[in-house]
This record gives sequence, C-alpha cells and structure tokens, in this order.
Amino acid sequence: MSLNDVRPIILKAIKDAENLRDRLEGLLADLDGGEAVQVPRQGRWTRQMLADMWRQVAHLSGIRALFEVTSEQPGESSTFSTLIERSGLTEQQQRNEHARMSLVSAKLFNRKTWPIENWQGPRTPTGREEMLYRLDPTIAGWWRSIAD
Repeated sequence: MSLNDVRPIILKAIKDAENLRDRLEGLLADLDGGEAVQVPRQGRWTRQMLADMWRQVAHLSGIRALFEVTSEQPGESSTFSTLIERSGLTEQQQRNEHARMSLVSAKLFNRKTWPIENWQGPRTPTGREEMLYRLDPTIAGWWRSIAD
C-alpha cells in the first residue's frame, strides 16, 4: 500500500472521530440536563459552555460587538464590516480578538469552536470577500441573560 492510498483512509478516520466527538458532546449535554444547540461547522453548544466562554472574553470590546450585532438579528447573517463599525476597532484588532476567542475555546473545550456560525462570504463587486456571522436564536437568548 502506498502513502497515497493511506491518506484518504486517515482523512476518513479523522472525520469519523470528529463525528463521534460531536455525538459524545451531545450525550454529555443530555446527561447534564441542559438544552444543546448544534451550531453549523462549530458543534453542539450548551448554555453552560457559553457562560464559561463569556467569562473569559467579556472584556474584549470586539467580541462584545460580535455578540451584540449577531444577537440583534438572531438567525440572520451579519458582516465583518458591521462588527468593525460597532466595535470601533481596526480590522486587525477585530481579527486579533476573534483569534483570542478561538484560543479561549481551545483551552476550555479542547478545540477551536465558536457559539456563532461563521463563514467566508461571496466576492463583492469590488473583489473583496467578507466574513459573515450568524447566531442561533436560542444562543442569542442565553447570551443576553448571561451578559446582563
């Protein structure tokens, strides 16, 4: 068997392990009696996970802006430009705070995950691609009660 034959097998095993992790996290959430929300490309989130993360990132103005903007229209997409306007940070500062949230989640949950769905948006007529963000309505409600 060549190395090229082994690569797809390893990639499938990684995907299987990720799926198993998602299922086990769901079982833990069920055992804990808490409601869980599946965030696309991010995994399952519980209110407790959100509270744990928020305690670590609440002081970051760019992250607060991210949650404020996405919670104002839960289930709808928001743009990176909107976040910049709200936070008053430069693009680089906003990106740095997003990276900080990823580091916090990796420390808390052993993987980089966000309670907010995010993806690269389509190319605009000016040739720019902009990140888009969406917060599930249930998680938006949890955040409002936790952040108050």
